[in-house]
Amino acid sequence: MKKKVKYLIWLLVLCLAVFAAYLIFGKKKETVIEEVRPVVMTETPAVDDITLYTDLIGTIEPAEVVTVYPKMSGEVLEVNFSVGETVTAGQVLCKIDSDALNALKIQLDGAAVSKKDAELALQRTQALFATGAVSQQALEQAQSGATGAALQYEAAKNSYDLQLKYTSVISPINGVIESKNIDPHDMISPSTGICVISGKEEITVSLGVSEKVMKNLTVGMPITVDKADTKYEGSITEIASMVDSASGLYKVKAFINDGENLTTGSKAKVTVTMDSVQNVLTIPVDAVSYASGEPFVYCLEGTQAKKVMIDAGIYDAERMEVKSGLSPEDQVITTWSNELNDGAEVLVKNDDASAGTTEATAETTASAN
Repeated sequence: MKKKVKYLIWLLVLCLAVFAAYLIFGKKKETVIEEVRPVVMTETPAVDDITLYTDLIGTIEPAEVVTVYPKMSGEVLEVNFSVGETVTAGQVLCKIDSDALNALKIQLDGAAVSKKDAELALQRTQALFATGAVSQQALEQAQSGATGAALQYEAAKNSYDLQLKYTSVISPINGVIESKNIDPHDMISPSTGICVISGKEEITVSLGVSEKVMKNLTVGMPITVDKADTKYEGSITEIASMVDSASGLYKVKAFINDGENLTTGSKAKVTVTMDSVQNVLTIPVDAVSYASGEPFVYCLEGTQAKKVMIDAGIYDAERMEVKSGLSPEDQVITTWSNELNDGAEVLVKNDDASAGTTEATAETTASAN
């Protein structure tokens, strides 16, 4: 009897152990699967302007450059200028001693004597005519001689005065002496350039641009010149319509405001407009992705992201022109996520959401091993 009871006890213990093992090892596992939808931000395309700039190298030049030539030949008596000196219009640069002037002085003196003689002859003839000693014809001849002598004197005087004026070579403009080509006692002629003067009242910058850049430039368009860490503003004054055969570029000239202290002939960085569009549909550059070189964006449709191919135009660091593919009402997704793809479920984060809040959902399902 005792053995039977003992057997039943062991059988009960065994059953309990088997049941416990079933509970521990045989129960179906519950698996939690989280599906997180990417959080995105959206905005509609905006009508805006985009301007692209390019940096080029230009040459600083005066708006006016004059080579000074003498009006007569002769020996240089004195030189009153030096390189780098500032001169004013009308200032005497040099003086010339001319043999031609001496010859004209002799002619002038002779004309003065002839004029005086003719005047005396006329006076005598007039006195004789009054007494009836000479005829009317003699009087008229004396008058004609006096008139002719006076005209010859005036012509000789004008020639002498003009030549005398030419002995002093003067500066035609206000500016700075860029080069000096004469010294005292040099023999010069009207073909001798004695110096070069650059005007400092207006300073320009000259540069060459490609055809693409040239087509977007207009007279009056603003430019920026950067020289020695100083920026100068200016505006375009000339745009060549013919390409320069030597450089293959189009020459452009611009006026520089307050550029009097810039060194003539030096180089400077010039920023000009390379391309521009106005009143076009634009989106953030960061919203654009590429597939095989073709641009596309994701737009929000309901709760899903939809891939939309676009025809992109020019773009700067922030905005891109959209020529086609989008409308002003489209909700363009402007944030990027690894989970973002065509047809993906997304959550939109409102602009007024708090900085520390992130929206997400998780769905839990159970499946048996």
